[in-house]
Amino acid sequence: MKKQTISNATQLVRALEQHGALTIHGPQGLVLARQAIEQVMKQAGYGITFDPASAPDLVDYLTVTTVSGIEGAIAGAGLGALVGLLFRQPAAGAAIGAGLGGLAGAGRGIQRVEIGWRVRAVRELDGAPVVTINALMAA
Repeated sequence: MKKQTISNATQLVRALEQHGALTIHGPQGLVLARQAIEQVMKQAGYGITFDPASAPDLVDYLTVTTVSGIEGAIAGAGLGALVGLLFRQPAAGAAIGAGLGGLAGAGRGIQRVEIGWRVRAVRELDGAPVVTINALMAA
């Protein structure tokens, strides 16, 4: 299957209509998926609300912060290795950069949870994933 880059919600909706299913990677992919859901619901005459005021659970902090921390650590390691090359210590630079980047990424993850990022994954007894969206008919 050919990889396709999707940059807006309309393209995502069109790709879903064509393929029936897609794999979404990374935070930007989740943002696009959310926008696509909102667009489809609006076109269908339904309203959907993502409530960032809902109380975050521990799983929200752990998953979002961990993923953001890993992203920061990877970027920090790369930059640290480049700076370390200047001092002929790329491994030390990568290690320091990974640590600092991981801390910065974790901080960004906590901020994301505070502004409304949530993780809601449920599985049935047979292991099938379930996503529930409560929608109200738009007035």
